Amino acid sequence: MAHEDNPVTGTSTSHGEVTQDVVPAPARNLGGVGPLPAKLGRYHVLGQLGAGGMGVVLTAYDPDLDRKVALKLLRAHGNAGSAGRMLREAHALARLSHPNVVQIHDTGAIDGQVFIAMELVRGVDLRTWLTQPRPLVEVLRAFVDAGRGLAAAHDAGFVHRDFKPENVLLGEDGRARVADFGLVRLHDELPDEPVNSPSTRGALGHSLTVTGARLGTPGYMSPEQHLGLTADARSDQFSYCVALWEALHRQRPFAGDSPEAIVAAVRAGRLRAPPRGSRVPAELNRLLQRGLAYDPEQRHPSMHALLAALTVDPARRRRRWLLGLVGAGLLAAVAGVWLSGEAEPCAGGPEALAPTWNPLRRQAVAEALTPSSDPALPRFVLAGLDAYAGEWLTSHRDACLDHRRGEQSSALLDARMHCLDRRRQTLAAVARLLVGEAGDVDAGRPGRAEAEPPDAAQLIARMPAISACADPAVVLSEAAVPEDPALAGEVAAVASRLITARVRHDAGDLEGARALAEDALARARRAKFAPILAEALLVQARIHFTPQQWELARPALDEALVQAVAARRDDLAAEAMARLLFVDGVHLGRTAEMLRLAPLALAMAARAPEPHAARGLAHNNISVVQTLSHERERATLSMKSAVEEMLAAPHTDPIELAHVFFNAAVMTAAPAQRHAGLDRARALLAERLGPRHLVTLDARMAAARFEPDLKMGAAQLDEVCPEYLRGHGRTITTCASCFNLLVHLQMYLGETTRALASAEQGLSCHARPFTDQDASLRAKAQAFIAVHSGHPLAALEHLKQARRWPDSLQGVPWIRPELAELDLIRGRALLLLDRPAEATEALEQAMPGYAIFVDRPELLTPLLLAETQTLLARALLAAETPDHERAAQLTASAQATLAAHGAVVP
Repeated sequence: MAHEDNPVTGTSTSHGEVTQDVVPAPARNLGGVGPLPAKLGRYHVLGQLGAGGMGVVLTAYDPDLDRKVALKLLRAHGNAGSAGRMLREAHALARLSHPNVVQIHDTGAIDGQVFIAMELVRGVDLRTWLTQPRPLVEVLRAFVDAGRGLAAAHDAGFVHRDFKPENVLLGEDGRARVADFGLVRLHDELPDEPVNSPSTRGALGHSLTVTGARLGTPGYMSPEQHLGLTADARSDQFSYCVALWEALHRQRPFAGDSPEAIVAAVRAGRLRAPPRGSRVPAELNRLLQRGLAYDPEQRHPSMHALLAALTVDPARRRRRWLLGLVGAGLLAAVAGVWLSGEAEPCAGGPEALAPTWNPLRRQAVAEALTPSSDPALPRFVLAGLDAYAGEWLTSHRDACLDHRRGEQSSALLDARMHCLDRRRQTLAAVARLLVGEAGDVDAGRPGRAEAEPPDAAQLIARMPAISACADPAVVLSEAAVPEDPALAGEVAAVASRLITARVRHDAGDLEGARALAEDALARARRAKFAPILAEALLVQARIHFTPQQWELARPALDEALVQAVAARRDDLAAEAMARLLFVDGVHLGRTAEMLRLAPLALAMAARAPEPHAARGLAHNNISVVQTLSHERERATLSMKSAVEEMLAAPHTDPIELAHVFFNAAVMTAAPAQRHAGLDRARALLAERLGPRHLVTLDARMAAARFEPDLKMGAAQLDEVCPEYLRGHGRTITTCASCFNLLVHLQMYLGETTRALASAEQGLSCHARPFTDQDASLRAKAQAFIAVHSGHPLAALEHLKQARRWPDSLQGVPWIRPELAELDLIRGRALLLLDRPAEATEALEQAMPGYAIFVDRPELLTPLLLAETQTLLARALLAAETPDHERAAQLTASAQATLAAHGAVVP
């Protein structure tokens, strides 16, 4: 039989044997749901796994994705809340893609019956597994695996709220997976409404789940859950520690013969002492006792922190409890073989990975990173690489085992292995770059000693998701190779160059990336194989994005779109189309044309093998174009869809996700919600890249633009702008933008001396201009300093240089505020020279430039407009024929804006 709370196992638990419970379709009854059909929708029913209070679980075959799945069907007589709970479980799990979380593949309704199609796990639940005596090392390994699944859920923003042994499945492959997320919810969701009479079902030790505000199983629930308070990640940690304590000591940490007695013990913090004769290390008991603290603030900071402590013995730091379990699974996979003393099936992954990631290579990376100014960087990078390698090993083994069990075809196995080989090449390229080695595909390129240090944090954050290699739709779309062996070899060589080009680009080596991409593109053209040519063109376009070379990116995207459609690579076609929307609609001024093509972009995204991320990118770019077209309501809806799609995507670039969070926040009118959204974006970047990383600094600087309080915005920039100079001396554009914003805010606060000092400091951003934009920004800063220091003629000379770059982009909507700012400085200089007619012309020209962003909750735009209005009023009054009426109108409007922000015009 299969317990309803662990519906995706094919098990027989009466004797602890692992079996596949498949019965011919006509012979079984669904326990009240109806006769077992031969087919449900596209799914071919193979048999019944079990039945429970909410419905039945079937094994089925999915012909579209060529795999066996578990189908969970809701009973026809189930209550309305059951359907909602099942779909809630499905939507939550579908956002997670982690080796230690049961994967949801599909959800919906067939003939009015709600169903969830999920990963078919052959094995037993953790409680059944624990009925047999287990060595400490095996128990810890299983719980650490489960803890990683919980941590992944927390990282994705979810709380399980009902962690217990029944909700952890142990597959035949030995891997633990967290299941039954029926009580999951986002961290920031409001608590459920309480009910008058909570109901329970089953025995205390198995499935005592309370509905309403106190959702969970009382024996494992945290004190805050018992009190009806909001549960967060620390509540899951409490439940996890209860389960692990029980597994180690054969008794729960809180005594009681009834739910009420256990609740009272938990509320009182009456923790049992370990039983006499226990061989559990005292340090391990102390770790669990901390996780069982009554006050959530006294528990471990996170599941990650608890897992790190569980996998290291503090008494002997050099000895590891699980023979290398620390490091997210790399050495643990090998340790599983050592501990068992015999070879396992599908154990070839460590040998395949060894040339790429091994102790010597790991040590070389550690030594190469040691000179970093950030002492936490080596540990952060090594942990990321270890985790990536560990996940690769798990995925490699799973692909092999799925094939051995007959659950996937040879073609799908080949496709998964092809995907994994590309991920292995990525890991190899990252390691080579970090230690300054030149591989076959990048020989002749500058090594670490000759070039800028690689951006290690971004490298780790942007490595392609290994979990995608378990997605049949994704891997099958990428698996096409030429039949000609010689051509196939050339295509593989091009693919290797493209992998290294992407790695170098993510590491900040723009020239190295460009050279490799150009070489790969030339070879792809000679090969005349459309899929690899489309991929090469997209890589080249992404590289052009970094220095904002939109005119070069556009033809590459155009051709990539054509080649991707010809190759039936819907993923590449969707990306090319979405990025064309951004280039044409935002940077090349073709907003109307791109908005007409927006439905086509969304339709192409829907065809991608993983449509959520594709639609997220498309919706984001459509929203930006709609903003430039002043379609604010439509833009807000598009951005809301972008966030929803990105969160639903199983494989999301965290930096792309943070950018979407940021874009959604700046479109939010309510200051408190906007502030929360900006914090969410900054927190994600700080977690994945570090608080002083360039991308994080850019987000912090940009967030200050939308800070409703003038003083607070200036204070934030006062911290951020110097960080650019300390850690990113050659980073020109965003450094200059930061100081430009800080200088203006200080001026509007009446701090002229400080503002001029900041402007002088900001010139260090332009010590070595690299582009026309850099030269323009430097000249603008010099003009600002000159005009506010009483040197208007010098300011006019600097403005000539400053206008060269923006004048070349006349007609592009987003350049208008930059031109308006230059006209404002020019108008002030001309007023100082007593040339009111010319000043009026310059200031009239500046006025419309601020209109493009005036409807966004940006701090600087209305203040610049108010300053322009004030100076224009002065120019009108100084004219040969003064216009008193218009001057009064402009002055009144400016004063209202300034008063609202507590600002003054310098």
